[in-house]
Amino acid sequence: MNRIWTVDIIFPVFRGNIEILEKSTQELLNYLTKIKGPYEFKIIISINGKKAEKIIEKAKLISQTYDSVIYTYSEKQGKGYGVLNPWKNSSADILTYMDVDLSTSLESFDKLLYEIREGADLAIGSRYLPTSKINRSLLRYVMSKIYHVFFINKFLRLPIKDVQCGFKAINKSAFDQLYFYISNYEFFFEAEMLFLAHGLKMKIIEVPVIWKEAKVSGVRIFQTSLLFIIGVIKLKFRKVF
Repeated sequence: MNRIWTVDIIFPVFRGNIEILEKSTQELLNYLTKIKGPYEFKIIISINGKKAEKIIEKAKLISQTYDSVIYTYSEKQGKGYGVLNPWKNSSADILTYMDVDLSTSLESFDKLLYEIREGADLAIGSRYLPTSKINRSLLRYVMSKIYHVFFINKFLRLPIKDVQCGFKAINKSAFDQLYFYISNYEFFFEAEMLFLAHGLKMKIIEVPVIWKEAKVSGVRIFQTSLLFIIGVIKLKFRKVF
């Protein structure tokens, strides 16, 4: 009998995402019907942050409409809270998440799942592989490349081209090993998680993606960049294992 792989897909959202939440959920549900594979999917709308009453009500209505959609809520704000808390509480075989604006084309999602089934501990979308296609502003592109080349690749010696793309999958058993080491619950959690996974010699596969910059973003580029650099420096000198 062929194995059925259970897959949890996390949409980390905050109150500012209310206008796109239903459309993105419907788009993802439509895409999942086209995936041919031994999968059982569940979408988890993971709301984080205060003053979330309206988006909670929206998520509740969506979950009542679709059997495969549920929602959770954490008052603590941060992308890491939105992803890590539902991953921690999940019993699925494969844990995934994607940004609710669907900046990354869903075409690559099947490839993430395939790599986990084939033995990867983590499969991550990468905007900077030769076959990836991206559309983003020059300023954000240059700052992102500087961050990755000088701070991620050279300073941390982490051989990954793109740690921040919001499109990732991880084997549940691998996440259970990593979870207690992760300390950042905001945007930097992805870089920290991948650094820890590399230190544990986990198998990390980067998957090319088609990516388009969202018109509206909750990321303040200069403030976030400074926090990333501080996070990298702390991580470099942190004794973990």
